[in-house]
Amino acid sequence: MKWVRPQINNLQPYVPGKQVTGKVLKLNANENPYPPSPRAFSALQEVGSDALRLYPDAIAGKLRKIAAEVFDVATEQTIIGNGSDDVLTMIIRTFLDPEDSIAIVDPTYTLYETLAAIQGVKTEIHPLNADYTIPESFFKTKSKVVFLPNPNAQTGTLFPLELVERLCNRNINIVVIDEAYADFAGVSSIPLLKKYENLIVLRTVSKSYSLAGIRVGFGVSNSNFISAMIKVKDSYNVNSISQLIAAEAMHDREHFNRILGKIIETREWFSKSLSDLGWKITPSAANFILVEPVNDSPESIMEKLEAAGIFIRYFNTPRLNDKLRISIGTDEQMEVLLKIIK
Repeated sequence: MKWVRPQINNLQPYVPGKQVTGKVLKLNANENPYPPSPRAFSALQEVGSDALRLYPDAIAGKLRKIAAEVFDVATEQTIIGNGSDDVLTMIIRTFLDPEDSIAIVDPTYTLYETLAAIQGVKTEIHPLNADYTIPESFFKTKSKVVFLPNPNAQTGTLFPLELVERLCNRNINIVVIDEAYADFAGVSSIPLLKKYENLIVLRTVSKSYSLAGIRVGFGVSNSNFISAMIKVKDSYNVNSISQLIAAEAMHDREHFNRILGKIIETREWFSKSLSDLGWKITPSAANFILVEPVNDSPESIMEKLEAAGIFIRYFNTPRLNDKLRISIGTDEQMEVLLKIIK
């Protein structure tokens, strides 16, 4: 197309899960099935006209302080984004020139490659082993930035922290650990920031805090990296209301822990129930499971479930075309799905 940059003409855009409304059971986007903290709702009801009339705090100072408390780091080690996807964009802008390269595993979160392509950056892909463990080649990459979701975005696999340290110890790459699902695993790389200056960790309120709709994410790293990333972020990238709601939700640790426990418990019994039916289950540390069904193709099962008003995710890619990804809902929702599957 005339006028458009070649990188954009050739770009394969990121495709999110279907956004559907109405009386359906939506288990295709890894959203939390439970309401956010009541404190978040109270904060929303108390929003005054100034929160709409005035520009928001450009660096989300109050929310940065709360995030620093939750993650046990200094405030200057945090940055707030319009979702963690926004923080990914900041990383690409800050550290990568055209013709640089990033390294990713496969399968993984496909937005990494998309954002790199927009910047004119190459992507080096390292296929995970058959059991979804990290291949040796990934530890030998010379790409300037490596991206690794932990737990992994499409498989739910939790990679041991020793492997994260192995990546950081080489000290020839910037290591980005995307922890969108880490709360469901109970494991985080954030404490490793005390040892490694080349580490950036991403977090979000979308999944474990039931706040996907407000788009708030975090970058946590050394203060020098964060200062550089602040220079390239959009000027008012997180609106006032989102900042307020996220702050209140993060303060409510009791609600957070209770909902987290429910989802983990449901994930375990539902995984066992499908396994008892002969389905192959990839062990998950996230709020979803990756499954290989029996007796029918994944695509056919997905279509039949959609006809019944139930939406799950099918990735028609070489590594995942025999599998389905199912987000974990409430016990009642998963019982409905299990009944239909049976």
